[in-house]
Amino acid sequence: MRFPILVTLLFVFAGTANAAFAPAVATTPEVETTLTSTDLSRDAVEAKLGRKLKFKERVALSIVRGKAKRAERRKAKGQNDGGVTDGFATASLVCGVLGLFLLFPAIPALVFGIISLGKIEEEKYYRKGKGMAIAGIALGGVVILTFLLLVGIFALAFGIF
Repeated sequence: MRFPILVTLLFVFAGTANAAFAPAVATTPEVETTLTSTDLSRDAVEAKLGRKLKFKERVALSIVRGKAKRAERRKAKGQNDGGVTDGFATASLVCGVLGLFLLFPAIPALVFGIISLGKIEEEKYYRKGKGMAIAGIALGGVVILTFLLLVGIFALAFGIF
């Protein structure tokens, strides 16, 4: 092969190195365990190969480097229990709980919860708090529906309608 290191890296980080491809590409445990995204810089790979990379090799290297960085982020996320809790999710839950005692925080609970779900969906690997957002939406919705139901019952009881 002309560029066995790149092919090996591509199969290692692409997650497609299965039994069918194993005879064609031999991977060693040292390569898989000690390889980081810093080893995938263009200069480092060219130094290991002893020549300049061709265009297709540079494209493949950039793809492998991106996959390695994402894998490192996922690994780091697993080590420190994930990213940040979304502030809108926390505000939604707090407003939902306050809405049980006061009426007016129920509407911001719905709004903050919907905004939070959108932000969490956009950046699902880095934001958490989806449960808090859903709880805030549920509490706000229950409070608003209960208020509307009570208004309707009183309106019917006192003959307003």
